Amino acid sequence: MGQSRNKKNSSHLEVWVKMELWKMSQKVSELSDVIPYYFFSLVSSCLSLSTMMVILSEGSWGVLGIIVFSFYVVIPYLLFAVPVQVLFNKHPKKFSLIYFCLYIFFSLLAVFIYSSVLNFDFSMEVVTTKNYYAISLSAALIFWFWDSVFLQKKRSAS
Repeated sequence: MGQSRNKKNSSHLEVWVKMELWKMSQKVSELSDVIPYYFFSLVSSCLSLSTMMVILSEGSWGVLGIIVFSFYVVIPYLLFAVPVQVLFNKHPKKFSLIYFCLYIFFSLLAVFIYSSVLNFDFSMEVVTTKNYYAISLSAALIFWFWDSVFLQKKRSAS
C-alpha cells in the first residue's frame, strides 16, 4: 500500500513538472516571437537618432558618422529605453502620449547620466544646455515612434 501511494505521488509530481515545463516553454516561445521586434525597434532608433545627429552637426561625417553615433547611442537605449519598452509592451498602446512622456523622462535621465559618466562631471551644468534637451527629446521621440511601429500592437486612444 505504501508503494502504491509513492507511485501515485510520483505520477502527480511528473504531471506537475510537465505542466510547469509546458508553461515555461510557452513563455519562451512568446518571448522569442517578439525579440526580433525589439531588435528592429532598437536598430531603427539608433540609426534614426544617429542620422539626425549627423545632419544637425553640419559636419562631414557622412555614413561613418551614422555608424559611429549608432554605437554611441545603443548603450543608453539598451540600459534605459529597452527595459521601459518591455514593461510597456505588457499593456501595448500605439502612439500613447503617456508612454511618450515616460520615454522623455527616462531619456532626460539617461542623457544626464551618460553625459556625466563620459565627461567625468557630475554637476548639474549639463541640464542648462540646449543640446541636452534637444538630444533627450529627439531620442525619446524616435524611440517612441519605432516602439509604436514595431511593438505596440493594440490600438489605443491615449
